[in-house]
Amino acid sequence: MSKSSFDVVIIGGGVNGTGIARDCAYRGFSTCLVEQRDLATGASGANSGMIHGGARYMVSDVKTTKKSCEDSGYIQQMAPHMLFRIPFLMPITQKGIAGKIFGSLFETYFEGYDQFQPLKNGKPHTRLTTQEALAIEPGLKPKMVNGAVTMDEWGIDPFRLCTANALSAAEAGATIRNHTRVTGFLFEGKRVCGVKVQDFRTGAHEEIRASVVFNAGGPWVLKILEGTGATAKMRPGKGVHVILDRRVVNVAVMCSAVDGRSIFIMPHDNSTIIGTTDDDFYGDPDSLTVSKDEVEYLIQGI
Repeated sequence: MSKSSFDVVIIGGGVNGTGIARDCAYRGFSTCLVEQRDLATGASGANSGMIHGGARYMVSDVKTTKKSCEDSGYIQQMAPHMLFRIPFLMPITQKGIAGKIFGSLFETYFEGYDQFQPLKNGKPHTRLTTQEALAIEPGLKPKMVNGAVTMDEWGIDPFRLCTANALSAAEAGATIRNHTRVTGFLFEGKRVCGVKVQDFRTGAHEEIRASVVFNAGGPWVLKILEGTGATAKMRPGKGVHVILDRRVVNVAVMCSAVDGRSIFIMPHDNSTIIGTTDDDFYGDPDSLTVSKDEVEYLIQGI
């Protein structure tokens, strides 16, 4: 069994893990990142690829909206070549007086959101007539649409982002270990001082000592902590997307599922993403499945 030593060991090769590895390496810390599969193959890759500006949190948590827009702005400064703008349409489906009321409420809501748009280089919202909305997105049903409101978000390829972070970290001296799973921890008394790992490609076991061990395992955080005595506050969730092998919309469109939840259909490169469900999940993150009901829930709403 071989041994090695670093200032920092990071568990998890997602957007947080690779970003932390890059930051630590550029600050001069000897850094090692271990990922049980490949970069961004967990939650960082299995998502809509959207840099969320936090518009949905305006009512419940304005601070989160501001923070989300700020983070989006930071990512644009660091990786502008990876980002692309995603225009969104929010169709107004109510008719008559109800439609006018909902249209005014939508507009007031996004007037508030416009205060934060500059933080993420977003465009201010606009109010569209039914004819303008149909000209932009002909797939909308004319009889169901009574105008629309626009906003925008930013999209990114998370695999490229994580890979670029890892390459940048490696150029600054970090060691990046894919297909390397943490099998346990090293202790000095009650203090964690490193990790035990296994290289899946060779089967070899190794001990890696470190002054700091950072758990960036995403959905695997709780599983990684088993046997350490440490705890973390997490409410695991599962969000399912349906990906179509072609573009069927010009812009992203917000829709409503059967239970009233907001879902969306969104172009991404040459494909289309429909999402997303949001359910509590307490199973094994290594054994995720998608049910027919979850797919039908999204398709029906769209």
